[in-house]
Amino acid sequence: MAKTKSNAFKNIAVLFVVALVSVALLAVLNQITKDKIEAAETQARNEVYQSVFAKAASFEEQEINYTPEDESIVLNNVLQADSAEKEKLGYVFDVTSKNGYGGDVQIAVGITNEGEVTAFKVISASETPGLGAKSMEDEYASQFSGLSALEHIEFSKTGANRDNNEIDAISGATITTTATTNAVNAAIDLWQSQMKGE
Repeated sequence: MAKTKSNAFKNIAVLFVVALVSVALLAVLNQITKDKIEAAETQARNEVYQSVFAKAASFEEQEINYTPEDESIVLNNVLQADSAEKEKLGYVFDVTSKNGYGGDVQIAVGITNEGEVTAFKVISASETPGLGAKSMEDEYASQFSGLSALEHIEFSKTGANRDNNEIDAISGATITTTATTNAVNAAIDLWQSQMKGE
């Protein structure tokens, strides 16, 4: 009986040591990979920002005190887009709409000092393949380039008129179209209220 108790204590002690070593190894691995993961995420974000403001050589995060009127919109980040000579070209806005068909739709949009939309890109979304997921395709995104930030962007189900600052809605995905357009318009509201005329 004493031998059985002794073996049980040894087994418990061995399991405890193994668990302790495993936790320590996981903590070390986490520290090693954490910086690499953060660096990869930063690089991926910078590539998105570069894709919506191709003329910019660098981006500087801005401290902005702004809350969108629409509570389903979250302003994630605003970056000043600078030329290689450190001249301000405009801004990149990183915005999330919580009203996508599949949940959050995070977008990036660039706006020049003069109020022209440079480009639009969906950073992340969980929209329906073949429908809302088309928001991530160039055919949809390219419609935003060259539109005016001096007024809101609208969408049309019957054929957009660029002179009216319109884009074509994604067929069968009105919810996704609304979410992305609202996110861009939130960026436009911020640009108009705080950056226009700087």
